[in-house]
Amino acid sequence: MLKTIFAATALLAVPAVAQANEAREFSHEGVNYSYTAEQKGKATVISGNTSAGVPFRLVLKGQRVSGTYNDRYVSFTTAEAAKAGLTR
Repeated sequence: MLKTIFAATALLAVPAVAQANEAREFSHEGVNYSYTAEQKGKATVISGNTSAGVPFRLVLKGQRVSGTYNDRYVSFTTAEAAKAGLTR
């Protein structure tokens, strides 16, 4: 499950955040991720679903990611995602 979460955070390394509500997509290991990203103060809020209908909402603030994936709480650092080789 964490590998999938790290895959969802691959978009965290994108330098420019899309305009609010502008849908974006990417694929990883046969799973498609559709999401929107919105800047809220110093945090980036990423909300979306996988092609299997799994919802996620991740908040990137500083070097920490927290939120929910498949209605379960998740929390990890961007360094952990990079170490897994899944960030751009």
